[in-house]
Amino acid sequence: MNPETTKKEPRSRLNPIPEQGMLPIRKSHDVSVCSLYWLPVSNTPVYGRELQWLHRFFDELHAVLAKDGKLRQESFLQMKLTAPQGHLKETLHRHQMKLIPLMGLGRKPNGKLPPIPTEEDLDAVIKGKAKFDFNEHVADYMFWFLHRDEQWKRELFLGNGGYTMIYLPPDPATTPPPIPDYPAVREMPAFKHFDTDTLWQATFLMGDAFREKSKQVFGKGLEDEASFDGLTFIIPYWKASDFLAATPDDLAQWFEVFDVFIAESPDDRGILFACKDSLDEVLTEILEKMRQDGEPHPVFDLERKQPQ
Repeated sequence: MNPETTKKEPRSRLNPIPEQGMLPIRKSHDVSVCSLYWLPVSNTPVYGRELQWLHRFFDELHAVLAKDGKLRQESFLQMKLTAPQGHLKETLHRHQMKLIPLMGLGRKPNGKLPPIPTEEDLDAVIKGKAKFDFNEHVADYMFWFLHRDEQWKRELFLGNGGYTMIYLPPDPATTPPPIPDYPAVREMPAFKHFDTDTLWQATFLMGDAFREKSKQVFGKGLEDEASFDGLTFIIPYWKASDFLAATPDDLAQWFEVFDVFIAESPDDRGILFACKDSLDEVLTEILEKMRQDGEPHPVFDLERKQPQ
């Protein structure tokens, strides 16, 4: 037999084997170190009943993953989505005091930081001989929202193609001591004008071990960049093909940073779930519960009724 004919062809998508109870979610059977799932969306941005369905689904999933405090959730938004004028930028600005966004880096596999524009680059732009390419000169930064209300943050930004959620064990170092609940303290001006309890919590999140661990794992190859030390964290930009191309060692290291990774992926026309452990049973139970409550997926649930 010609060995060339036995080589596994590179894959660019999940090539899933659907489990009937999990539809419309599909699971890839081409990844062994983690469990990889794909939930399709009909379009980006997601609107109407489909967006409402997603929020109900993630309400249920969050309740399971965060049960008994075993895992906590952190959420991120691609900064470039908020750069153009529009509702995302307005939403971010309207709520930024409460969201407490902290900027870090989003990185594609082996991605490089863009070069700083030279004097010649800027001179050409100033003289109108060239246009400033935002994507060429600005890195794929991410906002990490330090506010603790998972549902509120998600309802602001999910569905626009750039929202990421991770679940990881709690870090005791991020649990602040309580602020003394004395009238004299609570009457101070800071407590009247700011959500001081949230700011206090956010201060301790700066000591989260996740930050340095994310840089160690996802920042390989960037250590000599001048801006590396100043990066607060690094979150990956992944699509399905990145998981399928990864080695078992790569995957094992990725899941040292978090247990569950959930990200909108417009390239895959859906939402990716990557988990250290199988979520088959959890996802099946959530979807069945939603169907029993009269909330099947408004677009894709019909696929379950098609002959396999």
